[in-house]
Amino acid sequence: MIAELSWKIFDEILADVPEMFRARRNVVAIVKVEGEAVIDNCEVVALGSGTLCMFMDKMDGSGELVEDLTGDSLALRGFRSYLIGQIKKHAEGAEDSIFCKSGNSLQVKEGITFILYSNSSPMGDCRVVPKEGPKEGFKSRKQGLLPVNEEELGKIRLFRTDKRFGSSESCFISLASFLHCIPSPSDKLGIRQICGVQGSLLSGILEPIFISRHIVNRSFNEASLQRALYDRFKDVSVPDGFQLPPAPILTHTLWRGTFGTPPCIPWGVIWALDQSMELLHTPTGKRLMDWEGIVPPEVPDDKLGVSSYATKSLFSTLLETCRKHKMTCEETYSAQKTADTLYRKMKNAVIAFAKDSELGEWPVKPVQPDF
Repeated sequence: MIAELSWKIFDEILADVPEMFRARRNVVAIVKVEGEAVIDNCEVVALGSGTLCMFMDKMDGSGELVEDLTGDSLALRGFRSYLIGQIKKHAEGAEDSIFCKSGNSLQVKEGITFILYSNSSPMGDCRVVPKEGPKEGFKSRKQGLLPVNEEELGKIRLFRTDKRFGSSESCFISLASFLHCIPSPSDKLGIRQICGVQGSLLSGILEPIFISRHIVNRSFNEASLQRALYDRFKDVSVPDGFQLPPAPILTHTLWRGTFGTPPCIPWGVIWALDQSMELLHTPTGKRLMDWEGIVPPEVPDDKLGVSSYATKSLFSTLLETCRKHKMTCEETYSAQKTADTLYRKMKNAVIAFAKDSELGEWPVKPVQPDF
């Protein structure tokens, strides 16, 4: 049901887009559920699709580039855009906003939950399984899983640089020069599952928002998903005032919008409810403004622009809303991101816990946001 609904939206928003731009390999959707999880109560509110990310040497601190173009990251980015729209609705007094007042913050109304659908298990630890015999190991690899030694389970993993597009499959963490500074989707989702998917951008305004259920198609392994998304971080020391969420429900679905495994392409798709769909160019992290006359891999600069989902764009929209409605917000994104919020305390605690538990160090980008 959720899978079919997600693919229906995917097909609708890409109906007029040429086939060569349709990134189908890793489609991820976030679905709002009001009450019981029946189809009439479900609405797709954000969607992302893609498998790659930018080269490190192309990153800057402008906030105008979308650096991680994996479907998981783009869906979360689209979801933050959706949340900003809902904050604006609440500030304007709209009854259909998902938020209600909670002290000095906003919280999601009772009875509303969020489900994350993915047509393949997130790259990284979600796909890692204990190494067994040769026959079993071959079977795991055929299922898109990675057999490793016991001591490698739960490790933070980084993307491996691939010169074809940007970066490709995630791999075991190392100091080798061919590794990226962006952690795998499994690690990002694991952190957010514990700290909240609203992220640092909205943590000063919203109470934590959590994914209650993950629905996965390809490469589903319940033990790996449970470990990667929750168990490896659940023993963290929780800051005062923060309540650890329950473990998410994990569900395998056999419904698929595509058959076989679509190829990697240097494009990402991002969309949020009540906003436009955008095609993102992996090598530059920019929005494709017009696909007429494009002959890949060449994309002229005048065909590219800043995405409305880029961090700077999202922050500008949030800041404008807060100023207009006299809500508290830092004047710069760098200050907002590092503000002493419960989310920041919790994320720092999880990162420290991962290091102390020998799961690995959280990578630091070579250029920090400066706007």
